[in-house]
Amino acid sequence: MKNFVLLCCIGIVVFALYYTNKTYEKVQLELPSLHSQNALLLNTQGEVLFEKNADAIIYPASLTKIMTAVVAIELTEDLQKQTIVEPQTIATYTAQNASMAGFHAGDFVTIEDLLYGTLLASGADATGTLAEAIAGSEEKFVTYMNNKAQEIGMNDTHFVNTSGLHDEAHVSSVRDISKLLRYALENPTFYHIFTSKSYTTHVPNELIITNSLFTKMPGLDGPILGGKTGYTPEAGLCLASIIEKEGKSFLFITTNAPSDVRTPPPHIEDALTAYNAL
Repeated sequence: MKNFVLLCCIGIVVFALYYTNKTYEKVQLELPSLHSQNALLLNTQGEVLFEKNADAIIYPASLTKIMTAVVAIELTEDLQKQTIVEPQTIATYTAQNASMAGFHAGDFVTIEDLLYGTLLASGADATGTLAEAIAGSEEKFVTYMNNKAQEIGMNDTHFVNTSGLHDEAHVSSVRDISKLLRYALENPTFYHIFTSKSYTTHVPNELIITNSLFTKMPGLDGPILGGKTGYTPEAGLCLASIIEKEGKSFLFITTNAPSDVRTPPPHIEDALTAYNAL
């Protein structure tokens, strides 16, 4: 009888410790000093550790390019397939003052080149060329993007273009972006590009594409493994990133940080704040 009681007591203690630890893991952190108006921090299992206006409708700016890259990867059998950068593509995005990867009209490029130009340099020249090469037009490619958004449960999201240039109907939420990023990172090709610091093409001349996130950070080696930045005046500074601490990975998505000249910029400073709080 004593042994039975002892075993019951041990079982209760073990259960209590297990429950306490599991609860602790899910306790939300406090990040009171964030610059971003919208934020979501979660682990790779999808458990939310911190959120701030996570379901508010926002403009995703260049975080859009995460979806552009995912759809392009899934619709392409051969990433070495070549296409050409059309003069009209360059002219269209140059006229809109969009960020560019550095491709020129007439360049022969691979789909892989364009993916690096999309995720690392945030180039609208890359997204526009991808859309034309894969779907025949940006409009048709955007249909694929919206279909994928519905497939993975991004119910607050509607895409109008592949680049994230501002449009009143081009909307999302940081919770939806977190769903997208979790989905995208499961793809080995996407993960490799997303976490790369630079890439060199031959199109036909050598083009070195650097990750715009890491050029804004104090040092290349840090807690942020990879990420996609974004900015429009309407969206503010945006960042979707993967952070590693003590061997564990976390996703941190923010939008609507103020634009200023501080180093690191406010959205990256927020990511470092989240890292320090983990």
